Amino acid sequence: MDYYCIMVFTGEEKAFKERANQLIKPNFPESDFFVFERKLFTNRRGWFDAVLFPGYVFFGTSILSADFFDQLKKIDGFCRILRDNQHPVKFTGEALEELKVFINNGESWGVSKVKFLPGQKIHVVSGPLVGLEGNIVAVNKKRKRITVQTNITSNSMKFDLLFEDAEVVSQSTLC
Repeated sequence: MDYYCIMVFTGEEKAFKERANQLIKPNFPESDFFVFERKLFTNRRGWFDAVLFPGYVFFGTSILSADFFDQLKKIDGFCRILRDNQHPVKFTGEALEELKVFINNGESWGVSKVKFLPGQKIHVVSGPLVGLEGNIVAVNKKRKRITVQTNITSNSMKFDLLFEDAEVVSQSTLC
């Protein structure tokens, strides 16, 4: 089976998948459509499912025929197939292997957990301190914050970060 990606209207991913299954599956039963979701939490909404790749629907088919593509283009919300409609690009190599992991894990995922431990080196991935590195000196699981110490100043300044603003630097990147 070959796998491709479709750009759709953001927020219409699940509806597009349903319409595609209704219109295309009867004529092409080997085709499958995928929309991946994860659990998120915000103070305003609480826990909710959010699309992992907003604006994209993945699909697999044995042959991307002209008839299949014509039916796909008629579905409400279709923008284009990636790279473009004249040159669709199928997933290969590492990208294909990663997509297969996503497919095998199912379309609806729970919460990803990352363990932060004192002494670990982190790299800031979002927010105003993006790019900064430091060492974890304390972890507050209840508030989902880590206290990080950096050598940027002579007094080894400390600051707090949200869990999602940092990632652990792997040992292989420290060499």
